[in-house]
Amino acid sequence: RAAVGRSLGPGGSTMELGCGHGLPGCLILRENIRRRIILKQQDNDTTTAANKSANENDGSVVIFTDFNDFVLHHATIPNAQLNVCGLRRDDGVAMDEFRTAKALVERSVFAGGDWMGLSHKLLAGSDNICPMPALAEDLLHPNQKEQKDDDKRFDLILASETTYTPESCEDTAFLMLRHLKINDGVGLVATKRFYFGVGGGTDLFQAACKTLSSASDDEGPYSGLCLCVEAVQSYDTGNANIRDLLRVSLHRKM
Repeated sequence: RAAVGRSLGPGGSTMELGCGHGLPGCLILRENIRRRIILKQQDNDTTTAANKSANENDGSVVIFTDFNDFVLHHATIPNAQLNVCGLRRDDGVAMDEFRTAKALVERSVFAGGDWMGLSHKLLAGSDNICPMPALAEDLLHPNQKEQKDDDKRFDLILASETTYTPESCEDTAFLMLRHLKINDGVGLVATKRFYFGVGGGTDLFQAACKTLSSASDDEGPYSGLCLCVEAVQSYDTGNANIRDLLRVSLHRKM
């Protein structure tokens, strides 16, 4: 809950891996925009013009990622637009559509392609992490262009069905190691207990996190870091594959 709260606060950061329709990310984005607009309206009479702009444009962002660009074009982006349009204040009054559309552009990034390629671009501070060339510059919040080290790490990383092979387990674990905020960030991974015939699943992901944590004993940029994995919920209907919700955190070894 604390990590979700930080992702919704000023400067909050969320990344959804393999987003598809991106419903979890859309929920974070929608609530973030709603809170910021309400806060700005409440401060209209007591805040200077410069501070008003800072409150509404506070640098928070949700990055939606999917391997397939067409999924982003035809599913994720339209869904994000539908979730944000028609927002209402607590009193039921509709919010200004221009303001919500502007906030959507400023607070969301849609990135297609391989996760490791995205990771390299994030670490390099690249602006070009959006598959739509015409929108690439506009989708990136200006504050994103001069990144500090912590800007390359996220308060919240969401992943669902990203651990279906041993290789994808390793990639998901490595991305958590590279991009979760140390001590404060949380990754939530929804996975099947077993992926029959392809070799992935809960145990393989946990093993990949343990292997990376052991490797971080060596010198390097991730030296001394440890991934901790905890199963917070299991779903067993008795007639289908068991599903697990895993919470991942990143800490420095004592």
